[in-house]
Amino acid sequence: MIQFLFILILGASTFSKAEYFTVISGSDVNVMTNMMDKIEKVNESTDKSAYLGALKMKKAQYLKTPKDKLDLFKEGKDLLEKTILKNGKNAEYRFLRLMIQENAPKMLKYNTKVEEDAKFISSNYASLSADVKSAVLKYSKTSTHLKI
Repeated sequence: MIQFLFILILGASTFSKAEYFTVISGSDVNVMTNMMDKIEKVNESTDKSAYLGALKMKKAQYLKTPKDKLDLFKEGKDLLEKTILKNGKNAEYRFLRLMIQENAPKMLKYNTKVEEDAKFISSNYASLSADVKSAVLKYSKTSTHLKI
């Protein structure tokens, strides 16, 4: 019984970043929703806020009404931006923001930190975890600003 509880607690304290980057690069809303549910179950952390925020912004593009799209995008933006404000030297969170900025509609005007984030990620690439490095390298092949 104790082993089961320990496994349950461990499962609730983390999520797979490799899986996350696969999900956020796709377009399946159900898969995004499932990943959001996994992240919601994670113990409070800055990773939770940053990753959930970015995924909400990505998911917003697939909602039906403009109001729903904008509301979810703003909710995600608030989470991600507050996290970056507290952790400005975190290249991982800046990468999440860069992915969204490069792909957000121009009318949202969420693209003011693209150059700054791309430079920061490039110069801090070596400090990233293996899963994040892999995602950054893959993304950089199609990015207009990020070159690794």
